[in-house]
Amino acid sequence: MLTQKCLYTGFVLSAFSAATIAQQQDTASNEEVEKVVVYAQKRAQDIAEVAVPVTVISGQTLQDLHIKDTTQISSMVPNLKITNNAGEGTPPAFNIRGIGMIDYNTSTVSPVSIYTDGVVSGSANNLSSNLFDVEHIEVLKGPQGTLFGRNTTAGAVIVRSNMPEAEFGGYIKVGVAEHDHTSAQGAVNIPGNQAINSRFAFNYENYDFSVNNLMPGAPDGGLKQVNLRWITTADFDSVNITAKLHKDDWSGSPKPIESNGIVNSTNGGICTPEELGSPHCVNLYGHSVASDDFWDVHADTADRSHDTDIWGGSLKIEWEMSEGMTLTSITGYRDMERFHSWDSDGPGNFIEGTMDTDNELFSQELSVSIESDKSYWITGLFYLNEEIGQENSIDIYRDLRPDPVFGPFAGEFFYHNTLENESIAVYSQVDYELSDSLTLTAGLRFTDESTKYTSIVDLDSIYGLVPGLWNADGEVSDSEFSGKLALVQKLSKDFSMYYSYSRGYKSGGYNGGYNTSEALVQNAEYRPEFLDALEVGGRWNFMDGDGKLNMSVFYYDYQDQQVFVQVDNSGAPFGALKNAGSSNIYGLDAELDIAINENWSVDLNVGYLPEAEIADFDDGNVSTQKARLPFASDWDISGNLYWQQTFGQGTVNARIGFNYQSEFFFDQDEDPYTEQEAYTLWNGRISYNLDSGLSFGIWGKNLFDQEYSELRFDSKDALAAISELKGERRQLGVDVTYTF
Repeated sequence: MLTQKCLYTGFVLSAFSAATIAQQQDTASNEEVEKVVVYAQKRAQDIAEVAVPVTVISGQTLQDLHIKDTTQISSMVPNLKITNNAGEGTPPAFNIRGIGMIDYNTSTVSPVSIYTDGVVSGSANNLSSNLFDVEHIEVLKGPQGTLFGRNTTAGAVIVRSNMPEAEFGGYIKVGVAEHDHTSAQGAVNIPGNQAINSRFAFNYENYDFSVNNLMPGAPDGGLKQVNLRWITTADFDSVNITAKLHKDDWSGSPKPIESNGIVNSTNGGICTPEELGSPHCVNLYGHSVASDDFWDVHADTADRSHDTDIWGGSLKIEWEMSEGMTLTSITGYRDMERFHSWDSDGPGNFIEGTMDTDNELFSQELSVSIESDKSYWITGLFYLNEEIGQENSIDIYRDLRPDPVFGPFAGEFFYHNTLENESIAVYSQVDYELSDSLTLTAGLRFTDESTKYTSIVDLDSIYGLVPGLWNADGEVSDSEFSGKLALVQKLSKDFSMYYSYSRGYKSGGYNGGYNTSEALVQNAEYRPEFLDALEVGGRWNFMDGDGKLNMSVFYYDYQDQQVFVQVDNSGAPFGALKNAGSSNIYGLDAELDIAINENWSVDLNVGYLPEAEIADFDDGNVSTQKARLPFASDWDISGNLYWQQTFGQGTVNARIGFNYQSEFFFDQDEDPYTEQEAYTLWNGRISYNLDSGLSFGIWGKNLFDQEYSELRFDSKDALAAISELKGERRQLGVDVTYTF
């Protein structure tokens, strides 16, 4: 294995070396290449100057591809997978380079954080955020253990909103599409005086999911989302102020979950994974979907609903105290109330529940940066306080209550949980030019985090309501160092490489999920996880800047990882989040962009993970076997072909794109029933953009109606079934945009 890794790394480095030699043979008369500016290190930099693997997605690309929210960006980023674990509106699972989490709990902290205009997202509750009027997105890969507010082991997503401009202007865009989808978004600049300007932006989405629910009186599910944002900037001689307010209101019903039985009704045997979803495959209670159409489901969701109400704001103050020295303060607040009810058992009443969450987050960051001819130094303090209230419930085997044998085992659990997460950190990082071609980056962070929790569980059964059946309270705390050491080497004006070591960690906590036994309630704490990462990357501009290649190879040592596992003797078959072993991960990311000529361009993204396995682990209570990590395809490849042509009083723009993912598992058990086979999704768009500011577009997603799952969950023990959340089928739409 070590030999394979060395050969693998050597191959990539040899490719970079050959590219460098070719580039150095170019004449010095080449025009200056347009720089790609990123904020991966909390300041505007040329991407060639940062020792961070980062993928940049422009706001225009998000609009063209109809990327609605942060859970849909994975099709453009190699080695990134995102899924809505229990349906849209619930905490999504982000996975970067094999590192992620499949926990469904609304109190979990994800190994990936989102930073919107400098403010951290907090727990996984806040990872799903609508994307509208965005300047660009940056996806940072690897441990973010120095500069960013919440330690994460997998990476971070930076979202930058469009800022106000000094002149009046804006745009409005409206559209309709299949599955009863209507949308509208827009923004307007409201200039004040020379120093103060504002921008108002809005987004409206109303849509159904694409599955067809055969249950009489039950909806196909869908959401209506209204999102508002106001930003005001004030630019004075030495002080810049950015104030932001936002409001989000979502309502509707969840996507139906299908209960795919594994019992063969024709012979009493077990259906194969290939037969899953066939009419003759029934669950423990005889249910199956009486249809061969993949998109048909049969789920009792008539009484299921979703409602999210979010509001918040932030204040950023930048004070240039002297030449090269800046003091920055970022204050953020976010309040979210969310109710989501779900059903995972088809038409019966065997396993269903609710997530009722009240989430309040406050963060404050204060930093000082000093820039000189040869160095840039930033140091700061960070504080976060997040309070999470959970009023969740799960109803198990309700339809069996009349049965004299099984009735005593049926019950509905009610959870009254409160968690307070607090994080305090001090950090410092310096970039220092050792020479004209070498820049050293060194950073260190000390973080102290704690989670105080109270968990009370009531039980309703045929014997009546038992309040306070189980309860637990306590505190989980940890104090850790993390950081980074890296070197950026400019081998020519168009080619640079970086070499980095970084260490990140994600704090421990309390798993306030659907614990169904006193043992789980009392032992739901988990410890921190750690990741050591080695990375070598390069960035090359060629063809006089018309071609760009970014590539990196990485090796991860992942320890004490937090894994969603089945715990022995836990009562009903539900999982818990536990530290369960370690993993070694290595692979590569590559991104290629080429402007072939003035009319044609192409991009290609490749992610490769030849090794991403969790090791054997057994501590007597929790065990895992050596297996491929969930959501970790060997290959993740996407690409786009673009064409533009002047025509009449405007320009025609067209693109066709694809995203291929090789097979992967939805859990770490390598269960063939929870394997997603390889699939490719195609999408496209063509638009006519008039010089007057009016444009018309036709677009499509999943053009060939590819069948795929968003999630498969092992319910064999409880239901003799696999619970499946289906992906989205083909969708065609049109839109009209007016820019003024």
